[in-house]
Formats: sequence, C-alpha cells, structure tokens
Amino acid sequence: MSTYKKLESPKGLIFVTSEPGPVPEAEFNDWYDDEHIPPRLGVPGILSSTRYKAVDSLTPSWLALYDITSPDVAQSPEYKSLGPNASRREKQIMSGLGSINRRVYKLLISYIHPNTKLASLPSQYVFVVHMRVGTHGDEDFNRWYNEEHMVLLSRVPGWLCGKRYKLMESVSRGIKIEPSEDEEPYTDYLAIHELESHGFMGLPEFNAAIKTPWRERIMKSVIFSELRLFERYKVHKRLY
Repeated sequence: MSTYKKLESPKGLIFVTSEPGPVPEAEFNDWYDDEHIPPRLGVPGILSSTRYKAVDSLTPSWLALYDITSPDVAQSPEYKSLGPNASRREKQIMSGLGSINRRVYKLLISYIHPNTKLASLPSQYVFVVHMRVGTHGDEDFNRWYNEEHMVLLSRVPGWLCGKRYKLMESVSRGIKIEPSEDEEPYTDYLAIHELESHGFMGLPEFNAAIKTPWRERIMKSVIFSELRLFERYKVHKRLY
C-alpha cells in the first residue's frame, strides 16, 4: 500500500551549490542573504528560495533552492540581466568563491506523505540524490524509482515529501557544462527528499529501500551517483 500521494508542485527548480573558499563565511552569508537573493525573488517565475548548509562534512557546503514555474525562467531577460547588473561587491565576491554551480531542472513528479502539513515545508533537512543514468536504462530507472523506491522511502519515519527532476542545464562560473563526445549518452536525475530529522540512514525502513533486487539491477545502469545531506539555514520565501 502506498504511503504517499502526488503533490502539485512548480515545474522547475534552480539548484545552486557554492563554497566560500577564501571569502569569510560571515561575509559570504551577509552577501548571499541581503544582496544576492532579494533581486532574484523579483524575477517573474521565481516562487521561493531556501538556503541550506551541509551536515555531511562534504563540499560544496552550501545549497540554495529556488522553485520556478518553468525551466524557461532561467532563460528569461529578467533572469539573465541579474549578472550584468550585479553590484561591484557581488562581482568581487563571486569571483573569489571556491566554487559555484547553477543547475536548472525540470520537475518529473512530486510526492507528499498524507500526514505532511504544507506549513512544515521546507523541512529541516533535505536528502539530495544525484544519479546519472545511461540513456539505455532511462525507462527502467524511472519505473523503479516511481513504483518501488519512492514507495519504500515514503515509509521512512520523518519523511515528508520527495520530488524528482531531470537536468536541463548546468553552469559553473558562467560556463555551460556539456558532456564530452567520448562519454556514453546519459541523463542526469535529481531527487530531493524532505525529512524531519537526519538520523534516517540508520533506520530499517531506509535500509529496506536501498536493498532490493530491483534496485540492485537498476544500479547497473547508473554511471554516477552522489548523496548529500543538508540542514535548512534560512527561508527567504516559502512556496506553501
């Protein structure tokens, strides 16, 4: 029996990871919160913004999520004008960051636990899963994730909702990242699971979700995977 239901969500996501590097963290956060995000929330189609900090000791340490009405928002004149119109301080800080990467995603499907209240979102923790799948395995991968994996993850205590996305564009320091000609054709998928607490990986329900014969078979088509855990730092604008 399913322990989730479909959730109506915005059709796109801007996903930004960053590492302050030599920029002092206090200055980084002051700039990000007070100067960088506010003009982005004025762009038509950007609906929300939340920042998170890593709790898994990995880098990049910072994540910003923007719900958008469509991936096309990132190609709009209003959005593209943000860079050229940035302040001198913003340009200086961005050039000094250890890293910054912006990805634009298209929503595939969104699920919510029946007991989740929209007021509890965004959650305290987000479990971010990036998987790169050979295009020959796309259909089976999506069927497994939607029909088995999401069902099992939704049974993990504290799981509130989950959203799946497909990558449309990835840009680092203004340069679009493209696959090399000798690489196997692939699709980049992203899943974001919102949870109440961070100790879920040790729970039997989580272990049951990652140890099935179907998953073992599907993982053979996964070229690359990355699992990250972040804690909510600041909500700039709520979606719900």
